[in-house]
Amino acid sequence: MKNKAMMRFSLLVISIFLMSHLAIAPAIPKLYDYYHTKNASLGLASVESLVTVPAMMITITVLLSNLVVSWIGTKRTVLLGLGLIGVFGVLPTFLTSFPLIFICRLMLGVGIGLYNSLSISLISDFYEGEMRAQMIGLRTAFLNIGKALTTLIAGYALLIGVNYTFLVYLLAFPAFILFYLNIPESSQAQVPVKDAMTWNYQVGLVTALTFLVGISYIGATIKIPSLLVTQYGFSTTLSSQLLTILAFSGIITGCCFGPILKKLGDTTLFAVLIAMGIGNFLFTLPFHLPLFIIASILVGMSFVGIMSFNFYYISKQFSKEQVHFVTSLAITGGNIGVVLTPIFLTKLLEKFQIETFITPFYISSCLMVLACLLAYLLLRGRNESL
Repeated sequence: MKNKAMMRFSLLVISIFLMSHLAIAPAIPKLYDYYHTKNASLGLASVESLVTVPAMMITITVLLSNLVVSWIGTKRTVLLGLGLIGVFGVLPTFLTSFPLIFICRLMLGVGIGLYNSLSISLISDFYEGEMRAQMIGLRTAFLNIGKALTTLIAGYALLIGVNYTFLVYLLAFPAFILFYLNIPESSQAQVPVKDAMTWNYQVGLVTALTFLVGISYIGATIKIPSLLVTQYGFSTTLSSQLLTILAFSGIITGCCFGPILKKLGDTTLFAVLIAMGIGNFLFTLPFHLPLFIIASILVGMSFVGIMSFNFYYISKQFSKEQVHFVTSLAITGGNIGVVLTPIFLTKLLEKFQIETFITPFYISSCLMVLACLLAYLLLRGRNESL
């Protein structure tokens, strides 16, 4: 029998790449200078799209991944995704043609999207009970670790040369080998896509929850810098420090999710939703550094807690044949929320001539009140069905 610890690590490590498309974001100014010297007609927006375009492909591919699994199986789908990340993630290091680099970034998004929801449904295939809850929490923690780790490595690679930033995706190859050697093919029989598909009010509520949380979390992430730098006149260093605190606080929640769920049960969801609302509300108060640090911790910890609970709920409430599809819908709901965040929290406010620094945090806090109502309907429905 395979080493249990190595199997768990191999299953978790694939999650470090799920937000790796953001790793090159700090290099955008230098990437622009690099590509602009080779093509003077290239604008900054085009270079910035190298960060955003993969997200679009992730959203599309997450929904199509069910079809790929039905063709080639779960393990091969994950390996295909990791392979695409490794190959097309690294290729821009050696390319100078921007259109080709753009295509590589599209394929990077395809690779991430292929196994995004599988990183959760595989946990449901191999683990039950408390171990499942612990693994789902750790999976979300590894996602946050990956976001910080890939950004850090890309930043150091930038010191060598701007095109070396893309070498961070070489990490996908060790993960590929670990997964290939230590994770068996899922024992779940492959079912036709139409049999895996399901839709009811519970699916709708979970998807709506991730949609609202996506807006609230990403809203805080993009509005904290503008609040501190533009509104209060602080340096970008302070905003970066708060965002780092926000990211790392989520790792703590992910590691402790299993014991928290065991202690609080369904109350866990309400606790983390309220924490998200309070965290956003604290940013509406006059600047006070300890207060804003607490707010960052609350937002970071609650986001991981909410997402971990939602994925655990899906794994418990739906059959193993349906978990992948429902998880894909939930992730898609969150991604749509992320994409629409600038519209809801900036463009609409500007259109109605409402200030755009503090008001977004009020909106995010109110969204968590609505999320609590959805959570009540979701959990009440489950209890009635028991």
